[in-house]
Amino acid sequence: MRKVFPILLIGSLSMLFAEVFSGASQTWFINGWGIIVTFPLYLCHLLFFLWIALKSRRTTLSQLYLFGVIFALYESWITKVLWAGYMDSAGPGLGTLFGIGISEFPVLVFFWHPIMSFIIPILVFEILTKKVFKGHESILIKTTKKTILITLFLISISTFIANGNGFDLLSSNASLIGTLLIISVLYYLTKKADLKSLELRKVSFVLLTIYLVTLYVATFFYLLPERIPTAIVPYISIIAFYVIPIILILKSDKTTIEINTLKENSYSIRDFTKFMTITILAVNVACFIPNISTGILAITYYSLAIIGTIIFVMIIYNTLKQIIAKDMETHITKT
Repeated sequence: MRKVFPILLIGSLSMLFAEVFSGASQTWFINGWGIIVTFPLYLCHLLFFLWIALKSRRTTLSQLYLFGVIFALYESWITKVLWAGYMDSAGPGLGTLFGIGISEFPVLVFFWHPIMSFIIPILVFEILTKKVFKGHESILIKTTKKTILITLFLISISTFIANGNGFDLLSSNASLIGTLLIISVLYYLTKKADLKSLELRKVSFVLLTIYLVTLYVATFFYLLPERIPTAIVPYISIIAFYVIPIILILKSDKTTIEINTLKENSYSIRDFTKFMTITILAVNVACFIPNISTGILAITYYSLAIIGTIIFVMIIYNTLKQIIAKDMETHITKT
């Protein structure tokens, strides 16, 4: 039972940053689909990849990002968004390249899911529990520059929340504040936990894997089957983006799993509360200016496609650089 509340907390954090912040889920906690499908989907993906990261001792932010890229590819098999565009659209916004959406793919695979669905929930969990992996300490150090960037990002993202809720004040506030209240309750029940608390036993992991396989198969064939590609190219493209991060993860160095107490000059629960207050205020303002908000949303969306692509390329480059350096060192040692 001691694992239940930490697990529910990180699942709720993933829902907050991935679904509520994107405006995709409105008051998911009182919605049957949200409780039965969406929440378990995010929770199980996060636990699945975090378990592998912990067991393989590959928990650096770059390695977690690569796990997050694999996480994101569910948007092909389950929702078909990477192939056919968003649910409420007639097709990919900017068309397709090699069978995948030109705008949807970089936003979701290179930025949104690796960062918002996976890494940020993990980092915020570390902030809330005040227990952090050694390799994550530097990014959690509080600086003026980081605070400004986070604030600007939250103001921009508030337009996603408002837009997803139809610029309705009641729906927007209920969706955001309701999720934050759930997180608050779970936080008070999870103070003594750390990320190792989320490590499942083998039996639980096997059951989790069976659930995910069942989810993928069932939703692929029965959820919007008309969006399933008939050509082979879209499948090859997606499979390629499974292969790339998997190879890089396997080739990358293992890390020491060491959990430390969060330093005093790091971001804290108080900072998280301030950031969420800013988000709530920004969402309310965004609801009053829908025309301006829509413009900010569009700019932010395409900016995330560019930012995500840059992050992906940089991580690929840095990981390859480390792998090559390690191989050269091994070769020199042998000779």
